[in-house]
Parts: sequence; structure tokens; C-alpha cells
Amino acid sequence: MESDRPALKKNARVKKTQEVRINSGQLRGRKLTFPAIDGLRPSLGRSRETLFNWLRPMLVGANCLDLFAGSGVIGFEAASIGASQVTFVEKHPDAAAHLGASIAGLEVSERCQLWTGDARDFLGDCTNPFDVIFLDPPFAQPQLLESAITAICERSLLNHYLYLEFDQQQRPAIKTLLAAHHLSVERSSKAGTTGSWLIAPEQRQG
Repeated sequence: MESDRPALKKNARVKKTQEVRINSGQLRGRKLTFPAIDGLRPSLGRSRETLFNWLRPMLVGANCLDLFAGSGVIGFEAASIGASQVTFVEKHPDAAAHLGASIAGLEVSERCQLWTGDARDFLGDCTNPFDVIFLDPPFAQPQLLESAITAICERSLLNHYLYLEFDQQQRPAIKTLLAAHHLSVERSSKAGTTGSWLIAPEQRQG
């Protein structure tokens, strides 16, 4: 019996929910809950503040995609500031359940949609482009980032901006990937070991 107790305590910690707060806009101060899942790490508040300072002027009325949504805080922040449509894509059933509950609790179902399933399947079936795509896959699975960017570009799903968060160790590989798809970095920032880039198709330059 004694040997079972640590395992039970560990399982209880894994199932515990966490919270993150929306920083700005109509929903400022509202909290989102999300499950404690390996690889699910909401964007830091300062990273989101920097991102939406970059994007704020063009978010009103924008159609956004929050891929690998996790807690959904980036997508909800975009909706809070004025995006007309936000599509959340999340594979993990517990995280998706929390996203659905947040959409209902925040009363934003007319502007926010949830697609539960693999992000690569979603991109493979998608035909309508998005004004802004938020891309923040688990750092431990760098192949997801490569496959997502490739699908987005090959299927012409990006109208204006792609926001990317990544571990700094991935930086050289990402630069090579962006060059291959004719994407350029317009803004960049760093918080600890996490890099944040705002990316646009090269034809926007000049």
C-alpha cells in the first residue's frame, strides 16, 4: 500500500488545471483554465504584449487561426482586441474540452470556432486563407513546425502575418525553412530561451 501513494499523488498533480489571464481588449482580466499537459505552455504575458503591440492596428475584423492552440490564450487575446473570426485547432482532448468551455464561458461562440484534431489534417483540408496565423507547436516536436509552415505556404493559407514562437535552438533550421518558402522576419523578440517572430511573405517587402 505504501508504494502506491507517491504514484497517486503524482497522478493528482498531472490532472490539476492551471490558469492564464487575458491581458488586453474587451476580455481583459478574464481567466482561462487549461490542463497540465506535457508540452502545453501558454505564451508568456510579455511575449503576448509585444505581439499584440505589433498586430493591434490590423486585428480589427481579421480572420485568425490559432494552430496548436493549447490554452487558446493567443487566439482569445486576438478576439478580445477585435478579430472577427478565430479558429482554434487542438488535438489533445482535455485541452480541446477546456477550449470549448472557454468559448462558451466567455460568450464568444459567434466569433470563435474549435476544430478538434491533428493540425496537419486541418491544414490539409483547409481551403480558405487567414489574415493572421499563430503558430506555437510543442518545442519537443520540431517536425510539427516544419510540416505546418510547409502546408500553410503550399496551400496559400496566409494572407498577411504568421506569428511563430520557438526554442532558440531551432533558430538556424527555421531561418532555412523560411527562406525556402520566401518568408521574411518583420519583427522579432526574445524572452528567455523562447524566440518570437512576426513573419510575412516576401512580396510584402518594398
